[in-house]
Amino acid sequence: MRGITRSLIESIAQSDYSEFAENTETKVNALVSLAVEDMQASIPFVSIQKCILQPVNETFNGAITAESEYIYFLGFNSPQIEINCLQYNDWWKKFKEQLVFAWNSSKKKKKKKRRKKDQAEQPIPQYDFDTNKYNLDSLKDDLQKAFVKNLTTTSIVYNLSNCLRVIGRDEFGPKTQIFIYPCLMDGAGNFKFLISRKKGFYSINFDKRIELVNQKMSEVGYNFVSMLKILNTLFRTSSKSSSAPNQIFLESLLYNVPNELFEGEDIYKVFIKIVNYLNLTDVNNFKSILNPDKTIAEDKATKLNQIAFLKFLNSLNDINEQT
Repeated sequence: MRGITRSLIESIAQSDYSEFAENTETKVNALVSLAVEDMQASIPFVSIQKCILQPVNETFNGAITAESEYIYFLGFNSPQIEINCLQYNDWWKKFKEQLVFAWNSSKKKKKKKRRKKDQAEQPIPQYDFDTNKYNLDSLKDDLQKAFVKNLTTTSIVYNLSNCLRVIGRDEFGPKTQIFIYPCLMDGAGNFKFLISRKKGFYSINFDKRIELVNQKMSEVGYNFVSMLKILNTLFRTSSKSSSAPNQIFLESLLYNVPNELFEGEDIYKVFIKIVNYLNLTDVNNFKSILNPDKTIAEDKATKLNQIAFLKFLNSLNDINEQT
């Protein structure tokens, strides 16, 4: 990749947006607290004592860059919402039954003699469609309303398929994007996302990730965070990539890099050593930092943009160490 120089790598590593990140975190926490407090007054499924706001992306590991996105899981401990999500209402089967009945009735009319005008036709049976169960979609819709209530009129809250995207120029800054994923959680610290009523929930737990990130940082020092910042920035600003790499995937890559490659005060040399190592190694065999019992190729949580990031790493092959 052209344009990558020693001075660029050093400036990325030395950049410090921690104060901005802390202010943003404080504002996001305040917004979520106000929203949930408003909701619990009228929604029995919601309690501020039974929800957790979990940082997920760069905010989780401290590798904040100028273009970092602030991504959170907002987990609610609500067994009733979980039951409501999983209850299966076979509306499609009922719809087909209703359609068949109507079709058969129309064919019988053609064969039978004309009925007397005063003979009442049999009504098509009606089915009750269960649309009133409070589920994760209901929760997301109510969160959107609560966020809008507690933001200025210059802010926008987009209701996406599985998250809320908050853009508040006055609250957070002109380029800052907040993504909040409402989900369920249990007493074991698992955040649970509904795949479908038939397949159930996909669970993700951050305990092992926290343990292994802290372990690696204690072993190799701040160079671990510096490498996260460098790779995040280069990936985001490359011509073919406009989004941040999957942070769990990126952390897994660097966690599996031998500790001795992080040694040294010259961050440019550290960067060269690690990029060369990653390009010469089959990283598919690396263990996932989220679940070391699985490789990054097996763990669902590390598959997002994995191919794009490995192509990006390959594009760094032509970097020569500068003195």
